[in-house]
Amino acid sequence: MMANGWKTPEEICQDYHITMATFYNRRDECLSNPDYRDAVIRDGGKRTYVDENLWQKFLRYRSEQYRIRQLDPHLKEVR
Repeated sequence: MMANGWKTPEEICQDYHITMATFYNRRDECLSNPDYRDAVIRDGGKRTYVDENLWQKFLRYRSEQYRIRQLDPHLKEVR
């Protein structure tokens, strides 16, 4: 890991126990979200880094969205 909290995609895959295909799916979803797209840093076409702090916030956001989708419809209105 770099001193600034950035990781390579390979490090993310290893640390989070995901495949590269899963990483690419998450990366695309992250890039499409204006609040979290800065988690993926592209240094030209050959290098990609991940700001792990922002990446974790994105994963928490994904988790919350999943939880909301799993709620009964009548409970979604309560918030």
